Amino acid sequence: MSADQLSLYLDLEEGQKADLEVAARAAIALTATVREIAAFIDPFSDVKLELIDSSEGSLFLNTKVRFLSAAGPKEMTLYAVLFVCLTWIGTSAVGFVVEKIEDHVWEQAFGKDFAKLSDDDKKDIADLVARAIEANAGKKPSERLYAELSQDPAVKGVAVTKDRNKKPSSIVPRSEFASRSGGAVRNERVIQRRTTRGIRKVILVSPVLVPGKRRWKFRIGKEEFGAPVHDTQFVDAVLSGKFPIVMKSNVEMTVDLEVTEELNDGHWEAMDYNVWRVLGAPVQFQGEQTSFPLDKK
Repeated sequence: MSADQLSLYLDLEEGQKADLEVAARAAIALTATVREIAAFIDPFSDVKLELIDSSEGSLFLNTKVRFLSAAGPKEMTLYAVLFVCLTWIGTSAVGFVVEKIEDHVWEQAFGKDFAKLSDDDKKDIADLVARAIEANAGKKPSERLYAELSQDPAVKGVAVTKDRNKKPSSIVPRSEFASRSGGAVRNERVIQRRTTRGIRKVILVSPVLVPGKRRWKFRIGKEEFGAPVHDTQFVDAVLSGKFPIVMKSNVEMTVDLEVTEELNDGHWEAMDYNVWRVLGAPVQFQGEQTSFPLDKK
């Protein structure tokens, strides 16, 4: 197992697929975590994570860590960087006390590579790990990773591992995502909205017969919604009696309708409506109903 191998493991609910956008943001947070740790341990280092491939089932994102410093590649420093990463995105910190790392934690983290490390190697790595953890290097971006993954209900656990061929033995459960996220990243999440505008046929449910921007109630199909009518010419005509709208059921109007939607759990949901112009509406005159397009002279 090479020192530069690192996989982000997402434990998924049975039969579920990971949200691609969430997984991508989590991978970016992992990259930021590794870079921040490396910058603390070796300020002259340059780190790049390269995606090798991914495995399905529960999702493995397998990467290769390119680590260079002014003095060239340093395997021991890379081990320290990856160990701190495993500490924040996993449960390896359980075996970490002051400047000593228990043998079973080494083996859990590095597998067969553990046997190649001398006592001096382990002491050097432990010293680097101790200083990085004390300084919270990489902790903030790792919190962002948990916050991002909490947005996907398909993800029930996460881990970072060096062995891409088997499920990690130490997985952080979803129940710990909130406490590990720091609680602030949810507010940083960008809300995705879109606005569409076009000519629509709507059914008038209830008008507002007082001045102001109160919402008239309309219906399209079975969906009712409220919208202010910004067409002052039409509203003034209705309120003054110059345009007596028909007071009956299923009154159809033609309007310039703007709809603002928000992306929520992969689905667009209508959040706001505005009627900018009324292009046609039935008018009652001597008992007759006719279409009355207000834009015609």
